Amino acid sequence: MKKICLSLALTVSVLTGMSQAALYGTLDDVYTNFMVQSHSQFTKAILNDFMGVGGADRFMSNQWVSGGATNYNNVTISQNYLFNYDFLGQELHAKWRDTTIVVNTNYVKHFFLMENIKTHHYVKSPALDPQGKFFYESIAYDDATMDSGKVQLLRLRTVKQLRANKNDYLANFNGDYTDKYDNKIEYFIVFPDNTSTKVKFSKSSISDALSAKYKDKVTSFFKQPTGSFNEDVAAALIRYINQ
Repeated sequence: MKKICLSLALTVSVLTGMSQAALYGTLDDVYTNFMVQSHSQFTKAILNDFMGVGGADRFMSNQWVSGGATNYNNVTISQNYLFNYDFLGQELHAKWRDTTIVVNTNYVKHFFLMENIKTHHYVKSPALDPQGKFFYESIAYDDATMDSGKVQLLRLRTVKQLRANKNDYLANFNGDYTDKYDNKIEYFIVFPDNTSTKVKFSKSSISDALSAKYKDKVTSFFKQPTGSFNEDVAAALIRYINQ
């Protein structure tokens, strides 16, 4: 099995005049132009799922999922690829045929992953992370405009690996010496002037943060019945403010 790191930054000469359909049709021809260097943590033994390396405690999913990655030339690579995101290493992994790929995210503008019929959009945020190390899930991503709107609600998931302690009493008792993964979820609101604020995921916290600049719209939105506050309601609120 080949193991490579794939850069999605296609050269201008490759992109010029090339439709997305044509790109897919000639993928074999241009494939070597993407290669930067050979490396990947995956082996054939764990090619089909991620359970042996942490599963959903570390990755977006236990399995490879459909998705796509868009570079700064606004070319999206999706067809024939499967994806997964590693929140421990903040790395986007892709699978092409029998090849596992670590995508060079320096060239990725945004990407999406599909799980359980829901599409998750991930974007960079210069306001929160000028160096572009992290991808944030955009809770109110607009597929029509392909952006997160003027006001953004972003979700950051980070993972810390807790190495197994072979001297731990419970580990010895249970015979479980596998590493554990500590997940941390944070939410941020980013405003059009690139100011930002960290919020708790609650109706009161998000409403208070938005009310500083959009009090009337927040009040108007919650005059309508919304049911229990969840990410769908939060997304609808952000989209309403961005109208």
